[in-house]
Amino acid sequence: MRKHAQWKVGLKLWLDVFDKAALRFESYAQIRDLWLQTSAWNVDRIPHELLEAGSQKGPLDIYKNKCRIIAWLNPKSGTFYIKDVCSHAEYDRWWREQTKSNRPKR
Repeated sequence: MRKHAQWKVGLKLWLDVFDKAALRFESYAQIRDLWLQTSAWNVDRIPHELLEAGSQKGPLDIYKNKCRIIAWLNPKSGTFYIKDVCSHAEYDRWWREQTKSNRPKR
């Protein structure tokens, strides 16, 4: 949290929710749903159909639209790992690298 002190509130909430050894997930959607219920922030920042086939990686908004955690789910163990904590611009670069197509225009 020292590196991203400006997002301390969101990152602390994230740790409070997910830093429990007993938590297990079968799908990335379960992670998103739990975070949405807890934080009430929109977490579906990337449509799953745009990810490469078999991808278990995805973003979650942590501090409204400013901070994103990219998490990777290990479906065999039910655990997930934090790949990166990044800004909006860093996330956009990751998104372009991970998706099949360029980002749709808004």
